Amino acid sequence: MPPRSGKQLGLWAQIGFYSSLGFILPAGAVAGYIMGWALDDWLRTRPVFAVIFGFLGAAGGLIEVLRLLTREEKRGGGSDRDNGSGGGGDSQS
Repeated sequence: MPPRSGKQLGLWAQIGFYSSLGFILPAGAVAGYIMGWALDDWLRTRPVFAVIFGFLGAAGGLIEVLRLLTREEKRGGGSDRDNGSGGGGDSQS
């Protein structure tokens, strides 16, 4: 079996990174809900804290997804956009 090139490994790393983003938001919401449920159980209240913590967990997950995407965009630097063909603006007329 031939070794994989660096470009193939980069592609699979990107696929893994972007597919993991879909789990962050629901995981935050579920973790927040579970913590709120435990707090409701301890305080013997209605599911007030479960709902509040669920929303806070979802908000935290959304912030984390946006933070990761912003970091990835800065790290990538938009180099994929410059590889296309077409009027690149380099030509002088």
